Amino acid sequence: MDKTDGTEEGGTIEGGTSLDPGEAAALLERTTTQARRSFRFPSPPVILIAAATVLGAYGAAWLSVRDQHPYSGPSLTALAELYGFIALGVVAVAWDANRSRSGVSGRSNQQAGVRGIAFAAAVASLYLLMGALRFDGFSYAIVYGIMPAAGPLIVGGAATAGYAAAREDKLLLGFAVAVLAIGAGGAFAGPNGVWGVVGVGLSAVLVIAAVLQARMSGRWAFGWPQ
Repeated sequence: MDKTDGTEEGGTIEGGTSLDPGEAAALLERTTTQARRSFRFPSPPVILIAAATVLGAYGAAWLSVRDQHPYSGPSLTALAELYGFIALGVVAVAWDANRSRSGVSGRSNQQAGVRGIAFAAAVASLYLLMGALRFDGFSYAIVYGIMPAAGPLIVGGAATAGYAAAREDKLLLGFAVAVLAIGAGGAFAGPNGVWGVVGVGLSAVLVIAAVLQARMSGRWAFGWPQ
């Protein structure tokens, strides 16, 4: 006498609904694509925009402080240029992230939002520390020089490295460690030189990341699928 175990040739899912091999393959492909789009670098052109904005932002600050003796920090004009360049880079990256995440499930979007909040909190804590150091009488060279120039790279690089290690993402881990190293090494250039060292170093790492991303994805133009 024939026996049935509830599994048909094409397979079943809980509740008795059959799922043929074609549908299963399509479901797996959609899931894989969503995961890849949820956790990827920006497109190469956007990374290059970020590299240019970083070089411009830190370059403006360096030009403002390179001849300061004693050190007093970047000028208001340099700070306006610094945050203007940073805002441009953030807009470009955010636009690319929103475009790439179209069609990604709501849960993945929620997870990305939680990661963003955690990352922003880590960086914000650095600026709170800067305020505390100034309140305690630390010099301008520390509070308005080394800390704001190198600190975000150290904090952000360390947080990203931990995240990448948990995901076993070697490319992102290598990028994060390089950023962390630039921040830590640039601090040795002192308050006048750290802005220039960090700007050039981070910009170079971003250019390398753009080249690697282009080689891995086989594309350069905006909007091309992975």
